[in-house]
Amino acid sequence: MLKFNRLVSGGIITNYYCSSRCRHCVYNSSPHWPKDYMTAELADEIFSTLRKLGCYAVHIGGGEPLLNPKALLPILKSAENHGIHIEYIETNASWFKDIKSAGDLLTELKSRNVNTLLISIDPFHNEYVPFCKVKGLIEACHKFGIEVFPWLMDFWSPLDAMEDTRTHRLEDYERLFGTGYTLQLLRKYPLNLKGRALNTFKKYLKTFSVKEILQRSAPCMELTGVHHFHIDLYGNFIPQSCPGLSIALRDLAKGAAPEKYPVIHALYTTGIKGLYDLAAREYGFVAKESYAGKCDLCHDIRRYLVRDSKLNLPDLKPEGHYMFE
Repeated sequence: MLKFNRLVSGGIITNYYCSSRCRHCVYNSSPHWPKDYMTAELADEIFSTLRKLGCYAVHIGGGEPLLNPKALLPILKSAENHGIHIEYIETNASWFKDIKSAGDLLTELKSRNVNTLLISIDPFHNEYVPFCKVKGLIEACHKFGIEVFPWLMDFWSPLDAMEDTRTHRLEDYERLFGTGYTLQLLRKYPLNLKGRALNTFKKYLKTFSVKEILQRSAPCMELTGVHHFHIDLYGNFIPQSCPGLSIALRDLAKGAAPEKYPVIHALYTTGIKGLYDLAAREYGFVAKESYAGKCDLCHDIRRYLVRDSKLNLPDLKPEGHYMFE
């Protein structure tokens, strides 16, 4: 039975609602999600649990967490109360309007012991956020004493070569830098090929028959990672490599019981073959001819269970991950 007696480092997803619908987003965040936001009460429970499991620092992300600063501030207070250090807050800078208003927010964040913003710098976000907003936010951070964690500076020059007051599609980059630029992003950006990122880049990946994938099945140890997990605003613990899979926060230490978490149990004990057999036998899942590996097949099965079979399983949360691809 999968359970966690220790956690090292991870992130807090305060909201899935986002100003962008980036093609590389593993959590399938977008403007289509409801504008739900983590409550201070749940934050207290999360930070208390993290301390018990030995984790004393996290980052905050989304969605776009700074779309609702009023809701974010109590979460930062909760982290401070529980002795949890906020390493950085991730942002796409879409909310930036001017130096003064940004400075007011940055000053407030700094007073809550937030000293660093991870600011997205890449062609994916530039499809939704003009680069001038990124530049403006960086300037404001420097002025008000907030450190900038640029993600990634390798893309500064390509973005700066475009008109910075408007957004640009990936196809615009293809026209300027040559056919194949999108494919080059697979090598230039450290992508986790899950969620929307998998859908975007699957056409570039080698495919395998279902038989080949099932023959290589082994227990899915990716589920056990303790270094880059996430906990979301609904109280779901998300294993470090597997968005769309979840364990309720309160079940972490006692374990994901097989009868309650059949998907995770199948993957953890048998691997993709266990999940495939369960879905085919119990719910009539029929696979496609080929997939880009076990994770592609796994996601297709899970999507089927949520969207077609209408299952309400605690290990396939939040349902929006499958609805807002």
